Amino acid sequence: CQRKKSTELSHLLNSSDNGSTTAVGTTERAKRSSFKKIEDIILVTAMGPPGGGRSHITARMMRHFNIITYTNLQESSIKQIFSTIVKGFLGTFKEDVVSCLDKITDMTLNIYNNVATELKPTPTKSHYTFNLRDISKVFQGICSANSKSVEKVVDVTKLWVHETCRVFRDRMISDEDRNKLNNLIKKEFTEVLGLTEEQVHGDGRILFGDYMLGIDVEPRNYELITSIDAMIKKFVDYLAEYNEGVKHPMKLVMFLEACDHVSRICRILRQPKGHALLLGVGGSGRQSLSRLATYISNYHLYQIEVTKGFNMAMWRDNLRECLMQCGVQGKPTTFLFCDTQIIDEQMLEDINNVLNSGDVPGLYKVEDMEAINEVGKTECFRKNLPLSKMNMFS
Repeated sequence: CQRKKSTELSHLLNSSDNGSTTAVGTTERAKRSSFKKIEDIILVTAMGPPGGGRSHITARMMRHFNIITYTNLQESSIKQIFSTIVKGFLGTFKEDVVSCLDKITDMTLNIYNNVATELKPTPTKSHYTFNLRDISKVFQGICSANSKSVEKVVDVTKLWVHETCRVFRDRMISDEDRNKLNNLIKKEFTEVLGLTEEQVHGDGRILFGDYMLGIDVEPRNYELITSIDAMIKKFVDYLAEYNEGVKHPMKLVMFLEACDHVSRICRILRQPKGHALLLGVGGSGRQSLSRLATYISNYHLYQIEVTKGFNMAMWRDNLRECLMQCGVQGKPTTFLFCDTQIIDEQMLEDINNVLNSGDVPGLYKVEDMEAINEVGKTECFRKNLPLSKMNMFS
């Protein structure tokens, strides 16, 4: 498909000697007689290296473009970027914590480089693709720290271990890979920070969360869970509260691993642009735990209902309703979508657009845009931004 599209674009470009064309057009296949005229168009394109499903682009097509190649950042540049970010957030913490932030940055880069080098994607591990976004997620978690609960080097190290495990280890599918990562993490904090495993791991399980003091408490500080038994009891209480307010209560047994998963989902929901892909066999509790985590995070749950006759128009209406609920009404919302609800691959394309840009082209009606612009205008005034259509919409 990509090859066909590039060929068609190549034919279009080769109708003129430059990328900015004035009398070039193309005919639609469905309507052979209709001719679309393209005027004053400058194409800006992006591509990755050929391979992995990406086709080679012909020299005949490439000759029309000014080509700019983006090389990988040097490690020193990456270190400077993330070191500056983490110091900006934690710079007011105690001196012991601030003094070890450069080391934390080095440790994170070492873990990333080792994982990216040694744990390559294979047909059974196709999701083992690691990039700079993973490093940023580690630091995003670290920057959620609270100065009252992170006062020592060992405190920030525990937080670093937790975030590293959430970003990298939760993606791994075998004990061998998980043990390899555990050994890398242990090696870093023992050699770089001089801490022992007993100092860092203590009772063996490190968990951070913002749910121990209640759902409606503000601010919800991201802190170390000091008692696993207290966490389990808290989740059991939350489940009972949830069941009291719904028509179909969930009869769940909140054992330790289930509580672990709820804590992981809560961590993702509290992060800006947080989204998760939950993998597991049917009946393993992915939807139920997501519902519970949504309740604990004090979010609204939105889920489509696929009935007989459900089509793409109804899907777009549901998606628009969900996005309007988030953006216009300002309600924090979890959109829960299951693989059994996929009736058309275009649904996945729409979700991909939402995750990448927060928008689906052609989704909103005229009356929707009026409500969006009204809310956007208020936000622009609040943030001292120019009243442009782009600013109001975004």
